[in-house]
Amino acid sequence: MGILVSMTGEPIVVVGGATWWPRSYRDFARILGEISDSEVYVARITPLDWALGAFRGYGQLVFEVASAVDRALLGSESKKVVLIGHSAGGLACRVYLGGDPPYGGRRYSGHRRVSALITLGTPHTTEKKGPAPITLVNDLFPGALHKDGGIRYLSVAGDAMDGASSPKIRRRYERLVEDGRTAGDGVVPVSTALLPGSTPEVIEGVHHNRRLGRWYGSDRETVELWWPGDLAENPDT
Repeated sequence: MGILVSMTGEPIVVVGGATWWPRSYRDFARILGEISDSEVYVARITPLDWALGAFRGYGQLVFEVASAVDRALLGSESKKVVLIGHSAGGLACRVYLGGDPPYGGRRYSGHRRVSALITLGTPHTTEKKGPAPITLVNDLFPGALHKDGGIRYLSVAGDAMDGASSPKIRRRYERLVEDGRTAGDGVVPVSTALLPGSTPEVIEGVHHNRRLGRWYGSDRETVELWWPGDLAENPDT
């Protein structure tokens, strides 16, 4: 999906979470396009793809990230894109950036085509033995792996809901941390959403998704709280 306005910045590729359809990001993509003066694409990943990935592996999801980057760069004067991963989409972005070890039998090298990775409420770390995908991604591609190679990493966390005030929220957080009596966006605790080595940004009053309330992409005012305005000024390297 592209947002056609006057485009001068690097293309942006949005990679959605496990329960969101690509069309759910339509308004978010429009806001990003207006703020960044860039064309915005949403990876064609659906909840069905995430569900199948739990059984077949997540290689197909990473392929869709690569396809979205290809579409964004096709005909563009830019050589690189800005990746934005929401929720579990941020993990798929980290796999796409890749490194030396293979993932699911395939070696990825998307870091050559990305200038920045921004994650929104992504469960980057866990204090538990699972979920397995989080552990595997951190074993293969730890932290801000390509920071020294020039990629900018920004991890954004919301702190709208404290697990100490809600048994339901506490149980959600304790899928990732030992003690869920902590701040988070209603799904992901702040501590797990901040990727080691990245620039951290904690946004007050922001939820994980629109079902809970004001989320990372609700409106221009919210997006401008975390969007690094100088990204559009970066020349290709």
